[in-house]
Amino acid sequence: MSHKALAKTTGTKSVSATERAALTASVRELVRSKRYVYFKPIESSNGVEAVVDGRTLIMASSNDYLGLTHDRRVLAAATRAMRRWGSGPGGSRFLCGNITLHHELEERLAHFTGKAGAVVHPTGFLTNAGAIACLTRPGDVFLCDRECHASIMAGCRLSGARMVSYKGEREGAARAALERLRAKPETGRVFLLTEGLFSMSGRVTDLAALARLREVDPNLFLYVDDAHGLGVMGGGRTTAHEFDAVADVDMVMGTFSKALASVGGFVASDDLDLLTYIQHDSRTHIFSAGLPAASAAAALASLEIIEKEPRRVERLWRNARLAQSRLQRLGLTVRESSSPITSILIGDEMAAFDFSRELFDLGVFALPAVYPAVPKGQAILRVVFTSRHTRKHIDTVLNAIAETARLFRLIED
Repeated sequence: MSHKALAKTTGTKSVSATERAALTASVRELVRSKRYVYFKPIESSNGVEAVVDGRTLIMASSNDYLGLTHDRRVLAAATRAMRRWGSGPGGSRFLCGNITLHHELEERLAHFTGKAGAVVHPTGFLTNAGAIACLTRPGDVFLCDRECHASIMAGCRLSGARMVSYKGEREGAARAALERLRAKPETGRVFLLTEGLFSMSGRVTDLAALARLREVDPNLFLYVDDAHGLGVMGGGRTTAHEFDAVADVDMVMGTFSKALASVGGFVASDDLDLLTYIQHDSRTHIFSAGLPAASAAAALASLEIIEKEPRRVERLWRNARLAQSRLQRLGLTVRESSSPITSILIGDEMAAFDFSRELFDLGVFALPAVYPAVPKGQAILRVVFTSRHTRKHIDTVLNAIAETARLFRLIED
C-alpha cells in the first residue's frame, strides 16, 4: 500500500472542499433522519450508567475497563493534587509546567511496564504523534499493521519516513513484508509499529511471534501501542507481559484514558538516551501544556489499585467471557476475541446507526463503529462490560441486543 493510500485509510490525509462538503452533508442527513448517535451529551455518570436526555442508560461502550473513573480513592487523589498544584499546569513541561508528580508517575509507569524509564505526554494521541516522529533517520522505514490507530499514522507522517503496511491478522504477513524490505539495500532501519490490543476488533497481537522477526532483521525496532492492553492484558500489566515479551519490545506506549481512569499518555523503554531525545524533541511534548496534576494523580492512584486488587481484572474478563459466550449462542456474528472487547458485526452502516438508536430506546448506550474505523461494509456494534458491571447490567444489555437483533432479522425468533 502506498504512503498516500495508507494515510487515506486513517483519516490523516488532506481533504478537498468537495470531500469536506460531502462529510458535512452526510452528518446533516444522519441528524435529519434521527440516525446520528455520536457526540451524545452525557448529563451525569457513575461509570456503568449515564444520564442522557434525562434518561438513565446502561453504559456499554466505555473504555473504563476496570471501573476506576469513579473510584473514591482515585477521585480523592485527583482532588488533593488539584488543591496543591492548581487546576492547570500553567505551561509546558519544558518550561514551567513540570511538577514532581510527573516524575513520580514516569517512575511508576516504567516499573509497571518493566522498562527503565518513561516520558509522559498530555494525551495518548499526542504521545504517538510526537514519539514516533522522533524515531527515524533518512532511509528508515515504518512497517505498520494496517489496523493501527490514526495517531500512529500521524506520527509516521510527521516523521517524513516511508510507510509500508501489512495485514496483521494474516499469519506471516509481517514477516513477508519485512523480508521484502530487507531485500532492498537502500532500506535503513525498520520500525515495526503495532498495537497490543486493537480497540475495534478486539484482536490481540502475538508479540512473541513479532519478536521472532529478528531472525530476519536483528536490528528491527518493535514499537507497541498498548493503550487498550495496559492494565487489561498480562494479568493486569501489558500485552507484552501476556506473551512474556517485555524484553523484546523496544518501546511500549500507553494511555491513561482507559484502564487508568484519567487522561494522558506515555512511552516507556530501556533506551534512556532515546527517551531523553524524545523528551527534548517531541513537538507534541515540548509545545503542549503539561499534564494537569489531577490527571497525573488519578493515573498514579489507578496504578496502585490495579497492583493491589487483581480481582478487578478477573471480574473484567469474567464479564467479557460471559457476554461473548451468550452473544454467540444467540447466533450473532461476534468477532473472535481474546480480549474484553466484543465486536458484533452489523455490516451496513445505516443499519448500524439504526441498531444503536434502538438500543438507546431500550436503555442501552452502545455505539457503532463505521468506516474508516472499520472497513467499508463491516460496521460493528462495539460492546464492553467493565469490571463494575453487575450481572443485572449484563442481562439487561444482552436482552436488549437480542431484541434488536430479532427486529433487524440478524437472528431468528
